Amino acid sequence: MSTANDIIANLFAAYGNALRQRARRILGSDADADDAVQEVMLTLLNGPDVLPTIERVAGWLFTLVRRRCIDIIRSDARRKVREAAEGVAGLFDGADDPAALMEQREVAELVAAAVDELPEAERYAFVANALDGLTFREMAEHTGVPMGTLMARKKRAVDTIRNQMRRRGILPPNSGASRHSTQENAR
Repeated sequence: MSTANDIIANLFAAYGNALRQRARRILGSDADADDAVQEVMLTLLNGPDVLPTIERVAGWLFTLVRRRCIDIIRSDARRKVREAAEGVAGLFDGADDPAALMEQREVAELVAAAVDELPEAERYAFVANALDGLTFREMAEHTGVPMGTLMARKKRAVDTIRNQMRRRGILPPNSGASRHSTQENAR
């Protein structure tokens, strides 16, 4: 009779390379892909009793790996957003006063929260371009999404973040408003 470890070892032998390739396409990094697959396999080791109830094991494994990749992307994006939001500190450079420092932290948290709330596609376009420094061409090559679509997603993300900052009183009304939205407001 096969043990849970044997079953998982067989699954890894059968699907490990394909799972790594899928994770690599999603994450763009061999190391991150290996981590994603390894974490899925470790999860299986900790809960092998679920395996007998799965009808389509391959599809289930690919789904687990895809979900783990998304978690890795979200975690990385949140970290980058928080680091970038802390860059808002430039607005308060030279501030020794505790109230200004507290306000700096609050603004950074609000910006990070606004980015976290973006739809996944818009968050990716914003983070990849604004924080990672990828060009729209590089992003299009990596994702297969047209450059124009990525540009539109980033613009929507920036507009959403600006609107949230306006609602919270951090930005004045109409600051950074596009010509189109300014014309609509004038009507």
